[in-house]
Amino acid sequence: MVKGKQLISKDKVFYGWFIVAISLVTMTAAYGIYFSWPVFYVSILDEFGWSRAETALIFSVGSIVYSFASPASGILFDRFGPRKLFLVSAIIIALGALGCSQSRAVWQFYIFFGVFVAFGACAAGFVPNLALVSNWFEKKRATAVGISQIGTRDSFLLTPLIQLAILTLGWRYSYLVLAAATAIIIIPLSRFLRARPQDMGLLPDGSTTVEEEGQTKQSEADSLIVDKEWASTEWTMLKAAKTYQFWAFFVTHVGSGFAFTALLNHFVALISDIGFTTMFAANLLLIFAVTAIIGRCLGFVSDLIGRELAFTLSMIIMLLPLPILLVAKDSSVPWLLYIFIIFFGFGSGVYSPFKGAAEADVFQGKRLGTIVGSANMGYGLGAAFGTWLYGYIFDVTGTYALAIIITMVAVFIQIPAIWVAAPRKVRRVAGRRLR
Repeated sequence: MVKGKQLISKDKVFYGWFIVAISLVTMTAAYGIYFSWPVFYVSILDEFGWSRAETALIFSVGSIVYSFASPASGILFDRFGPRKLFLVSAIIIALGALGCSQSRAVWQFYIFFGVFVAFGACAAGFVPNLALVSNWFEKKRATAVGISQIGTRDSFLLTPLIQLAILTLGWRYSYLVLAAATAIIIIPLSRFLRARPQDMGLLPDGSTTVEEEGQTKQSEADSLIVDKEWASTEWTMLKAAKTYQFWAFFVTHVGSGFAFTALLNHFVALISDIGFTTMFAANLLLIFAVTAIIGRCLGFVSDLIGRELAFTLSMIIMLLPLPILLVAKDSSVPWLLYIFIIFFGFGSGVYSPFKGAAEADVFQGKRLGTIVGSANMGYGLGAAFGTWLYGYIFDVTGTYALAIIITMVAVFIQIPAIWVAAPRKVRRVAGRRLR
């Protein structure tokens, strides 16, 4: 570590923003394979003729693995840091995609996609990157988290390209291309990561002098604290699990796993059932990615108005367009689907940095990665059950209508959950310091 009085030039860009950029690119590569499942799903259905529930179970297995890998990824981050963790994760993802390209039985997909790709994506995904970026930022935490988490949505920008690759090369060769790309992107970038600003003689949000500005920075951080006893607690997973706040966050993860991942995993199939082409559906996912990225860039809003209010608004934006999927019956109304995807994408884009910053506000400390990872198990469980349930409901009823109604409920329940978690009672956001 660089000693106390080392000066860091003010005209240099704070290294934390490089961390944010690397985090964004890393998650784009990791989730590029994981969230490309909707387009591969249709191709695999066409080739093997399996039922939708059975085929959807591939991603459900992956979601279960993702769920249980979430606390593990937090523990591994806390123990080994991002450099070693992301290096190994990239290798695991690449091996999983390689195995998918050679799979010919459903159980093989369960192993290579469900175990390898899912575990690797989790270990280089939301949980460790949230902990990483939260370590580097305090006052601008939601802003930085929001930018970095563009990587969880801009992977959908690749959807039309992946669909085109599938149409041109076939889905097997497309998995090979993704395997190579993941390793080439993540492995070199991981070498530039540092777990905390203190590792480079810096302080969160940037500093000119570590020792001299340390007291000022601490004073600024203290001014945001509402519950000093809570904030001074050295949070461990066991302590967090004994609080209702942790389980409130867990509920938001379950709801988002069902409402976001389960729906999108069946989205291409759903749009194809209406009468549109798979390429049209892939282009809708491209629009989803663009609007979600715009939403991600608004993470600063919760730094101004508070986590709970910002999160509530994002859920309302997601909820309002969902009935469109119930009334869109044929390909004569494409404009309805454009309205749906724009609002749903924007809402799903803004909610995650709000929630991630809220979790960091409540359980800030050395074990944040472990705690957030454990709460994120809910996301994997919600996605696993939801993805299978979507397929099962379609197999039984011939429509996704009931699944969409359940999705609306899954979105709604997250609103009271975030108010129960009440991060405002632990720390104010920077925009409300003087209120």
